[in-house]
Amino acid sequence: MAVAAVLGVLGGGAAGYAAQSGSAPTPLPPLSAPQPHYPAAHASAPALPAADDDMVRTDGDLTRLLVPVPHGATVAQGSAGFDSWLNIAQYAEGYVDPAGEFSWLSDHSFRRAAQAVWCPGGYLIDTVQLVQFSHAEEANALQTIENQSNSAATWAGSSSSSMIGSDDAEIFAGTKQHSNGSVSYYEGRGYGVHGDIAVLVYVQQDSPVSVRTVQTVLQDQLERL
Repeated sequence: MAVAAVLGVLGGGAAGYAAQSGSAPTPLPPLSAPQPHYPAAHASAPALPAADDDMVRTDGDLTRLLVPVPHGATVAQGSAGFDSWLNIAQYAEGYVDPAGEFSWLSDHSFRRAAQAVWCPGGYLIDTVQLVQFSHAEEANALQTIENQSNSAATWAGSSSSSMIGSDDAEIFAGTKQHSNGSVSYYEGRGYGVHGDIAVLVYVQQDSPVSVRTVQTVLQDQLERL
């Protein structure tokens, strides 16, 4: 009886399998939720050509991004040329506390710097500096000009003026007279930022420096960037 029961179970299973294998498969019911749909606006944008990619341009030769020297200008006394590179030590040397500035730059992802210096005529020296930080730390470019503006008002002798078209740019007219021992001069200053690049402008002359004079140089540099 036990053997008969086992054979009956096996025989029934075999018969059921044979019946199922000969029948058409039963289709599954449709999904209750609709398939996701992505509008065309979410498609990947085509890559920018190199000429229009801002990061490609600012990763190139930084001296080529400096504002062009005005026609008829001469090399300022003591300057190696119109456009030049500045390493971290050379750039920090221009501060009251070079060691402190060197340390700050080292800790805040300083990458490189370039400057243009020229003399348009008479006792007038224009200096433009571009200070670039790493892409991941571009906030340090804005911090650089904020640090500068804290002391610029005292040095220039005026409060800051904003520049139309830029939320970060500041201009200080030079109304305070200074002396380097042999020559008295005034110095106006301007600051701006473009991504990971801080822009610093210094205009020295033997008479007070107007906001417009500084703005002309700063605006030309920012537009070039």
